[in-house]
Amino acid sequence: MRSYKELLIKFLVLENNSKDKILKEAINVIDRYICIYSKEYHEKSTLKDYSVSRIEPCLCKEYKRGDIISIKVRTDKDEIVKAFEENLLENIGLKVIFIDIKTINIGKKISEIYSLTPIILSGESENKYILANRENLKELKHIILKNAKAKCSLLEEHDFIEEITVKNKYPIPLKIPRDVNGITYLGDKLQIKIKSDKLSQEIANMFIVKGMGKHCTCGNGFINYKI
Repeated sequence: MRSYKELLIKFLVLENNSKDKILKEAINVIDRYICIYSKEYHEKSTLKDYSVSRIEPCLCKEYKRGDIISIKVRTDKDEIVKAFEENLLENIGLKVIFIDIKTINIGKKISEIYSLTPIILSGESENKYILANRENLKELKHIILKNAKAKCSLLEEHDFIEEITVKNKYPIPLKIPRDVNGITYLGDKLQIKIKSDKLSQEIANMFIVKGMGKHCTCGNGFINYKI
C-alpha cells in the first residue's frame, strides 16, 4: 500500500490582488516552508518530492482583503511535512491561518490518472509545444514515459499507459509564478488509463504525489486518480 501526505493550507488575503499575484504569493510562502526543511534542497535544480495545486476557489479573477483561500501540497517526505507542521508563516499579501494534514492510503489498483491543473510537457526543444499536431499523440507518450523514468529513477522506460485522452480542445496558456521572464507556457489537461502491473501502478502513484510534467511545485500537473 502506498501512502502520502496531503496538506491543505488556508490563507487569509491581506491585500486586494489579482489571481496571478495571489498564486505567486502563495507559492512564495510554500517556498519558505521548503527552505525551513532545506534551503539547499529548494535551490538545487533537481526533481522535487512534492507537488502543489492551484488556488481554491479557482474561478475568481481577483481576491479581496479578508478572503480565505486554500492550496494543497502533496509529499511522501515526512521531513517536508514537519516544516509545515511547526510554523504559520506570513507574506506581504497572505497569512497562513490553518494547515490540515491527512494521510492518503491508496490500497487498490489505479485505473486512471487525470490532471486537475494543466500539465506542461515540452519536446526535445525546451519551449517546443508537443501537441502542435493534436492528432498524433506518439511524441506526447514518449515525453511522458521519459518523464516517468526520471521521476521514478528507473533504469529504462516502462510503458505504463493503456490510453491517453487530451481533454482540452486548445492549448492552455500558463504563467509560472516563479518565472521573472514572463514566459507563457502551453499546457494540457490529460486523462491516462493505467496498466495493472506492479511497476505501472508505482509510476501512477508517483505522479499523484510528485505531479506530472514541469513546474509541479507551483501549481501545474497536479494529479487525481480513479480506482
